Amino acid sequence: MKIIIAPLGGLIGAILGGVLWAKYIQWTGNTAGFVAIGIGLFSGVGMLFTCSDTIEPNEKKHWLMVSIGAALFALIGIFIGKYLDVQWNAVSEIKKNLMANEPDLSDEAATFIAETQYSGKTKWEHMQDRMDWFDLLFGSIAVVVAFYIVLNPWVRSIFFKLKRST
Repeated sequence: MKIIIAPLGGLIGAILGGVLWAKYIQWTGNTAGFVAIGIGLFSGVGMLFTCSDTIEPNEKKHWLMVSIGAALFALIGIFIGKYLDVQWNAVSEIKKNLMANEPDLSDEAATFIAETQYSGKTKWEHMQDRMDWFDLLFGSIAVVVAFYIVLNPWVRSIFFKLKRST
């Protein structure tokens, strides 16, 4: 049963990180690719949290597999964050850009045009439009962070000590 539950920590961390990233974008209006590193951190720590009871600290092969899983969950979390960013923020961003370029445009007209432009593209196209090269860079760093947190024996030993002391 513990083997089935073990990956849930990474998945929960990825979902939490993705939601927080999308909310950060919504609150600040800044895409902030560097926040994706937090998704990697949440995924890695989540995997450590749930796997520390099921895998011995010195089983390198198993920890390598868990590290790969954490990296995959980080990718899933980044995808969730970008998807939610499009869901929550794309129409308002399109509207804001329209109103900046056309100052005479009424609020209702800008909303209508923004919703029309939004519905004319797929979510994937909107996600690509809202992604810059630095998002890819920080996404890659997030994957490495998730992988490294779980694979590094020093980090695992600290986590095991913290978990056993509570």
